[in-house]
Amino acid sequence: MAAEQALRAERARLEAHWHQRLARARYNAQRAARHDDAVEPENRLVARELARRWEEALGHEQHLQEEYARFRRECPPALTSYEREAILRLAHDVPALWHAAETAPQDRQEIVRVLVEHGTIDVHDESEQVDVTSHWAGGVTSAHRLRRPVARYDQLSTATALVARIDGLRQAGHSCAQIAEHLNREGVSPPKRTERFTGETVARLLNRRGLHGPRPRAMADASVLRPYEYWLADLARQVPMPIAPLHKWQRFGWVHSRQVPVASGRWALWADADELERLRALRASQRTWPEPHSPQALTTPKRCDMPPQRA
Repeated sequence: MAAEQALRAERARLEAHWHQRLARARYNAQRAARHDDAVEPENRLVARELARRWEEALGHEQHLQEEYARFRRECPPALTSYEREAILRLAHDVPALWHAAETAPQDRQEIVRVLVEHGTIDVHDESEQVDVTSHWAGGVTSAHRLRRPVARYDQLSTATALVARIDGLRQAGHSCAQIAEHLNREGVSPPKRTERFTGETVARLLNRRGLHGPRPRAMADASVLRPYEYWLADLARQVPMPIAPLHKWQRFGWVHSRQVPVASGRWALWADADELERLRALRASQRTWPEPHSPQALTTPKRCDMPPQRA
Protein backbone atom coordinates (compact mmCIF):
# COMPACT_ATOMS: atom_id res chain seq x y z
CA MET A 1 0.00 0.00 0.00
CA ALA A 2 2.89 2.38 0.70
CA ALA A 3 4.35 1.57 -2.71
CA GLU A 4 0.99 2.23 -4.38
CA GLN A 5 0.69 5.54 -2.55
CA ALA A 6 4.20 6.51 -3.66
CA LEU A 7 3.30 5.64 -7.25
CA ARG A 8 0.16 7.78 -7.06
CA ALA A 9 2.19 10.70 -5.72
CA GLU A 10 4.77 10.30 -8.49
CA ARG A 11 2.04 10.07 -11.12
CA ALA A 12 0.36 13.22 -9.77
CA ARG A 13 3.71 15.03 -10.01
CA LEU A 14 4.21 13.89 -13.61
CA GLU A 15 0.60 14.84 -14.49
CA ALA A 16 1.17 18.35 -13.17
CA HIS A 17 4.37 18.59 -15.21
CA TRP A 18 2.55 17.47 -18.38
CA HIS A 19 -0.28 19.96 -17.81
CA GLN A 20 2.29 22.75 -17.50
CA ARG A 21 3.95 21.74 -20.79
CA LEU A 22 0.60 21.44 -22.57
CA ALA A 23 -0.60 24.80 -21.24
CA ARG A 24 2.63 26.45 -22.40
CA ALA A 25 2.33 24.90 -25.89
CA ARG A 26 -1.35 25.94 -26.12
CA TYR A 27 -0.47 29.50 -25.09
CA ASN A 28 2.34 29.69 -27.70
CA ALA A 29 -0.01 28.43 -30.42
CA GLN A 30 -2.71 30.92 -29.47
CA ARG A 31 -0.23 33.79 -29.39
CA ALA A 32 1.10 32.79 -32.84
CA ALA A 33 -2.50 32.78 -34.10
CA ARG A 34 -3.11 36.27 -32.72
CA HIS A 35 0.08 37.56 -34.37
CA ASP A 36 -0.98 36.02 -37.70
CA ASP A 37 -4.41 37.64 -37.47
CA ALA A 38 -2.92 41.06 -36.69
CA VAL A 39 -0.59 41.29 -39.72
CA GLU A 40 -1.60 43.40 -42.72
CA PRO A 41 -2.44 41.32 -45.81
CA GLU A 42 -0.26 43.57 -47.96
CA ASN A 43 2.84 42.61 -45.92
CA ARG A 44 3.08 39.15 -47.44
CA LEU A 45 6.67 38.44 -46.31
CA VAL A 46 5.82 39.01 -42.64
CA ALA A 47 2.54 37.14 -43.06
CA ARG A 48 4.33 34.06 -44.41
CA GLU A 49 6.81 34.06 -41.46
CA LEU A 50 4.02 34.43 -38.89
CA ALA A 51 2.02 31.68 -40.57
CA ARG A 52 5.07 29.38 -40.41
CA ARG A 53 5.53 30.07 -36.71
CA TRP A 54 1.87 29.42 -36.09
CA GLU A 55 2.11 26.04 -37.86
CA GLU A 56 5.20 25.14 -35.82
CA ALA A 57 3.40 26.04 -32.58
CA LEU A 58 0.37 23.96 -33.60
CA GLY A 59 2.62 21.03 -34.55
CA HIS A 60 4.48 21.22 -31.23
CA GLU A 61 1.18 21.30 -29.33
CA GLN A 62 -0.13 18.29 -31.26
CA HIS A 63 3.14 16.40 -30.65
CA LEU A 64 2.88 17.05 -26.91
CA GLN A 65 -0.74 15.89 -26.94
CA GLU A 66 0.29 12.62 -28.56
CA GLU A 67 3.15 12.12 -26.09
CA TYR A 68 0.80 12.83 -23.19
CA ALA A 69 -1.71 10.31 -24.53
CA ARG A 70 1.09 7.69 -24.78
CA PHE A 71 2.17 8.52 -21.21
CA ARG A 72 -1.41 7.97 -20.01
CA ARG A 73 -1.59 4.61 -21.80
CA GLU A 74 1.73 3.35 -20.39
CA CYS A 75 1.05 4.40 -16.79
CA PRO A 76 -0.39 1.61 -14.63
CA PRO A 77 -4.00 2.29 -13.73
CA ALA A 78 -4.71 3.58 -10.25
CA LEU A 79 -6.14 1.08 -7.77
CA THR A 80 -9.83 1.27 -7.11
CA SER A 81 -11.19 1.32 -3.58
CA TYR A 82 -12.28 -2.31 -4.03
CA GLU A 83 -8.75 -3.31 -5.07
CA ARG A 84 -7.23 -1.52 -2.06
CA GLU A 85 -9.60 -3.37 0.28
CA ALA A 86 -8.70 -6.67 -1.43
CA ILE A 87 -4.96 -6.03 -0.91
CA LEU A 88 -5.46 -5.27 2.78
CA ARG A 89 -7.62 -8.35 3.18
CA LEU A 90 -5.04 -10.56 1.45
CA ALA A 91 -2.24 -9.08 3.58
CA HIS A 92 -3.99 -10.37 6.69
CA ASP A 93 -4.32 -13.80 5.05
CA VAL A 94 -0.55 -14.20 4.43
CA PRO A 95 0.20 -15.66 7.91
CA ALA A 96 -2.63 -18.16 7.51
CA LEU A 97 -1.33 -19.07 4.04
CA TRP A 98 2.22 -19.43 5.38
CA HIS A 99 1.22 -21.77 8.24
CA ALA A 100 -1.36 -23.78 6.28
CA ALA A 101 -0.68 -27.51 6.14
CA GLU A 102 -1.20 -27.49 2.36
CA THR A 103 1.55 -24.86 1.82
CA ALA A 104 4.67 -26.60 0.53
CA PRO A 105 8.24 -25.33 1.17
CA GLN A 106 8.40 -24.26 -2.48
CA ASP A 107 5.29 -22.13 -1.92
CA ARG A 108 6.88 -20.44 1.09
CA GLN A 109 9.99 -19.70 -0.97
CA GLU A 110 7.79 -18.02 -3.58
CA ILE A 111 6.05 -15.97 -0.88
CA VAL A 112 9.43 -14.78 0.41
CA ARG A 113 10.55 -13.84 -3.12
CA VAL A 114 7.43 -11.72 -3.54
CA LEU A 115 7.54 -10.04 -0.13
CA VAL A 116 11.27 -9.57 0.52
CA GLU A 117 13.56 -7.64 -1.82
CA HIS A 118 16.79 -8.58 -0.03
CA GLY A 119 18.26 -9.16 3.42
CA THR A 120 21.53 -8.61 5.26
CA ILE A 121 23.01 -10.99 7.87
CA ASP A 122 25.52 -10.00 10.57
CA VAL A 123 27.02 -12.78 12.72
CA HIS A 124 28.34 -11.66 16.14
CA ASP A 125 31.93 -12.85 16.51
CA GLU A 126 31.25 -16.32 15.06
CA SER A 127 28.70 -16.91 17.85
CA GLU A 128 25.13 -18.17 17.61
CA GLN A 129 23.78 -14.60 17.72
CA VAL A 130 22.76 -13.31 14.27
CA ASP A 131 21.23 -9.95 13.33
CA VAL A 132 19.04 -10.13 10.22
CA THR A 133 17.73 -7.03 8.45
CA SER A 134 14.89 -7.64 5.98
CA HIS A 135 14.16 -5.12 3.23
CA TRP A 136 10.53 -5.72 2.28
CA ALA A 137 8.79 -4.91 -0.98
CA GLY A 138 7.28 -1.44 -0.55
CA GLY A 139 10.26 0.06 1.30
CA VAL A 140 9.70 -1.20 4.86
CA THR A 141 12.78 -2.46 6.78
CA SER A 142 12.65 -4.74 9.85
CA ALA A 143 15.44 -5.98 12.16
CA HIS A 144 15.48 -9.38 13.85
CA ARG A 145 17.79 -11.22 16.29
CA LEU A 146 18.04 -14.94 15.48
CA ARG A 147 19.97 -17.92 16.84
CA ARG A 148 21.97 -20.10 14.44
CA PRO A 149 23.44 -23.54 15.21
CA VAL A 150 27.16 -23.55 16.05
CA ALA A 151 29.56 -26.46 16.29
CA ARG A 152 31.24 -25.87 19.66
CA TYR A 153 30.39 -24.69 23.15
CA ASP A 154 33.11 -22.02 23.06
CA GLN A 155 31.27 -20.37 20.14
CA LEU A 156 28.22 -19.70 22.32
CA SER A 157 27.95 -16.11 23.50
CA THR A 158 26.79 -17.53 26.86
CA ALA A 159 29.62 -20.09 27.15
CA THR A 160 31.18 -18.56 30.29
CA ALA A 161 27.83 -18.16 32.05
CA LEU A 162 26.79 -21.68 30.99
CA VAL A 163 29.93 -23.28 32.46
CA ALA A 164 29.54 -21.27 35.67
CA ARG A 165 25.91 -22.34 35.97
CA ILE A 166 26.76 -26.02 35.44
CA ASP A 167 29.58 -25.83 37.99
CA GLY A 168 27.23 -24.23 40.52
CA LEU A 169 24.57 -26.92 40.04
CA ARG A 170 27.22 -29.64 40.19
CA GLN A 171 28.65 -28.33 43.45
CA ALA A 172 25.11 -28.20 44.83
CA GLY A 173 24.94 -31.99 44.38
CA HIS A 174 22.66 -32.19 41.33
CA SER A 175 23.05 -35.10 38.93
CA CYS A 176 23.74 -34.58 35.24
CA ALA A 177 20.08 -35.25 34.41
CA GLN A 178 18.94 -32.73 37.03
CA ILE A 179 21.42 -30.14 35.71
CA ALA A 180 19.99 -30.68 32.22
CA GLU A 181 16.45 -30.10 33.53
CA HIS A 182 17.53 -26.84 35.19
CA LEU A 183 19.19 -25.59 31.99
CA ASN A 184 16.16 -26.48 29.85
CA ARG A 185 13.78 -24.67 32.23
CA GLU A 186 16.04 -21.61 32.11
CA GLY A 187 15.89 -21.55 28.31
CA VAL A 188 19.57 -22.41 27.71
CA SER A 189 20.29 -24.23 24.44
CA PRO A 190 23.31 -26.38 23.56
CA PRO A 191 25.29 -25.94 20.33
CA LYS A 192 24.75 -27.73 17.00
CA ARG A 193 21.11 -28.45 16.14
CA THR A 194 20.15 -29.83 19.55
CA GLU A 195 17.31 -27.96 21.23
CA ARG A 196 17.52 -29.43 24.74
CA PHE A 197 20.15 -30.59 27.21
CA THR A 198 20.16 -34.19 28.39
CA GLY A 199 22.08 -35.92 31.14
CA GLU A 200 24.42 -37.37 28.53
CA THR A 201 25.02 -33.91 27.04
CA VAL A 202 26.00 -32.49 30.43
CA ALA A 203 28.19 -35.51 31.21
CA ARG A 204 30.08 -35.12 27.91
CA LEU A 205 30.62 -31.44 28.57
CA LEU A 206 31.96 -32.14 32.05
CA ASN A 207 34.19 -34.88 30.70
CA ARG A 208 35.75 -32.52 28.14
CA ARG A 209 36.62 -30.17 30.98
CA GLY A 210 38.18 -32.98 33.02
CA LEU A 211 35.28 -33.03 35.49
CA HIS A 212 32.42 -35.35 36.28
CA GLY A 213 28.99 -35.09 37.77
CA PRO A 214 28.02 -36.12 41.28
CA ARG A 215 28.90 -39.77 41.77
CA PRO A 216 27.15 -42.56 43.65
CA ARG A 217 28.39 -43.03 47.18
CA ALA A 218 29.98 -46.39 46.29
CA MET A 219 32.10 -44.78 43.57
CA ALA A 220 33.26 -42.09 45.98
CA ASP A 221 34.52 -44.76 48.38
CA ALA A 222 38.25 -45.16 47.61
CA SER A 223 38.31 -48.65 49.18
CA VAL A 224 36.13 -50.03 46.36
CA LEU A 225 38.93 -49.81 43.79
CA ARG A 226 42.06 -51.95 43.91
CA PRO A 227 45.56 -50.56 43.25
CA TYR A 228 45.96 -49.05 39.76
CA GLU A 229 42.24 -49.31 39.08
CA TYR A 230 40.21 -46.47 37.57
CA TRP A 231 36.61 -45.88 36.82
CA LEU A 232 36.00 -45.75 33.07
CA ALA A 233 35.58 -41.94 32.91
CA ASP A 234 38.63 -41.37 35.13
CA LEU A 235 40.89 -43.54 32.98
CA ALA A 236 39.59 -41.77 29.84
CA ARG A 237 40.77 -38.49 31.35
CA GLN A 238 44.16 -39.98 32.20
CA VAL A 239 44.90 -41.13 28.63
CA PRO A 240 43.22 -38.67 27.58
CA MET A 241 40.49 -39.81 25.17
CA PRO A 242 36.69 -39.96 24.83
CA ILE A 243 34.85 -42.48 26.96
CA ALA A 244 33.18 -44.33 24.04
CA PRO A 245 36.40 -45.58 22.35
CA LEU A 246 37.86 -46.62 25.70
CA HIS A 247 34.66 -48.52 26.47
CA LYS A 248 35.06 -50.31 23.09
CA TRP A 249 38.68 -51.20 23.97
CA GLN A 250 37.41 -52.63 27.24
CA ARG A 251 34.89 -54.83 25.38
CA PHE A 252 37.63 -55.96 22.97
CA GLY A 253 39.84 -56.96 25.93
CA TRP A 254 42.50 -54.38 25.14
CA VAL A 255 42.47 -53.29 28.79
CA HIS A 256 41.92 -55.32 31.96
CA SER A 257 38.59 -54.63 33.66
CA ARG A 258 36.20 -56.03 36.22
CA GLN A 259 32.60 -55.27 37.09
CA VAL A 260 32.12 -53.82 40.57
CA PRO A 261 28.83 -55.08 42.10
CA VAL A 262 28.62 -52.46 44.84
CA ALA A 263 28.74 -49.60 42.28
CA SER A 264 25.67 -50.66 40.28
CA GLY A 265 27.77 -52.90 38.09
CA ARG A 266 30.13 -50.21 36.83
CA TRP A 267 33.43 -51.19 35.27
CA ALA A 268 36.77 -50.70 36.99
CA LEU A 269 39.72 -50.68 34.58
CA TRP A 270 43.27 -51.61 35.59
CA ALA A 271 46.20 -49.56 34.27
CA ASP A 272 49.55 -49.03 35.94
CA ALA A 273 52.21 -46.68 34.56
CA ASP A 274 53.20 -49.10 31.77
CA GLU A 275 49.59 -49.62 30.74
CA LEU A 276 48.90 -45.90 30.71
CA GLU A 277 51.86 -45.45 28.37
CA ARG A 278 50.59 -48.28 26.12
CA LEU A 279 47.05 -46.85 26.00
CA ARG A 280 48.39 -43.42 25.11
CA ALA A 281 50.48 -44.93 22.33
CA LEU A 282 47.46 -46.87 21.10
CA ARG A 283 45.43 -43.68 21.11
CA ALA A 284 48.14 -41.87 19.09
CA SER A 285 48.70 -44.69 16.57
CA GLN A 286 47.57 -44.17 12.97
CA ARG A 287 46.00 -47.09 11.11
CA THR A 288 46.98 -47.06 7.43
CA TRP A 289 46.55 -49.44 4.51
CA PRO A 290 47.61 -52.25 3.98
CA GLU A 291 47.70 -52.65 7.78
CA PRO A 292 44.32 -51.21 8.78
CA HIS A 293 44.40 -52.81 12.23
CA SER A 294 46.15 -51.47 15.30
CA PRO A 295 49.49 -53.15 16.15
CA GLN A 296 49.06 -56.21 18.35
CA ALA A 297 51.75 -54.96 20.73
CA LEU A 298 49.56 -51.95 21.51
CA THR A 299 46.31 -53.88 21.86
CA THR A 300 47.62 -56.61 24.17
CA PRO A 301 47.57 -55.67 27.88
CA LYS A 302 50.19 -57.03 30.22
CA ARG A 303 49.27 -59.26 33.15
CA CYS A 304 47.84 -57.51 36.17
CA ASP A 305 50.27 -59.32 38.50
CA MET A 306 53.36 -57.98 36.70
CA PRO A 307 55.02 -55.12 38.56
CA PRO A 308 55.52 -51.79 36.71
CA GLN A 309 58.83 -51.48 34.93
CA ARG A 310 61.34 -49.03 36.41
CA ALA A 311 63.26 -46.67 34.16
